[in-house]
Amino acid sequence: MAAFEFFKKEFEFRGKHARMAGELWVPNDYEHTYFRRLIDLYLTAAVIGFRVDRKAEADYAPNESKSIFPEQMMGAKEDLDFIMQMIMILENRTGMSPEDSVKKAFRGAETQEEFEYYRDLFNSYVRGGLEELYERLVLRKAEVDEEFYDEKTANTMALMERFGTSFQVPAE
Repeated sequence: MAAFEFFKKEFEFRGKHARMAGELWVPNDYEHTYFRRLIDLYLTAAVIGFRVDRKAEADYAPNESKSIFPEQMMGAKEDLDFIMQMIMILENRTGMSPEDSVKKAFRGAETQEEFEYYRDLFNSYVRGGLEELYERLVLRKAEVDEEFYDEKTANTMALMERFGTSFQVPAE
């Protein structure tokens, strides 16, 4: 068992990232939101940020914040730990051998310094992924000749295609 455990505390989107999260996740408004829960946005943003290798620094502008409470973090801990392990294995910018990267990922952080490094790395990917999602789902304007008339659907489909997932719409 690692001396330090990730995802046991509250996470806050702040500044511009809180504003972006607020446009992607609208509580109890399933018609206008892209995510049912803020923790779902956090999980997705981590994967997207890592996938496109996009990190972003925290923004401390005096906006409102969007918080994911510890109970929600703990409820998603298994998924979050898995994503963290994949990042620790695949990031490997410290020159570790692949075997040592795998051992490190499953052993976890053993010092306060390692814990803070990986926590900050993970959250920088979350913020970068959030920016990517915001640009592709909120800022992107659907093309006139797109198959979908609804901008939310068109943007979602374009995002899926960006990551190699294509869907065929059945002919009517």
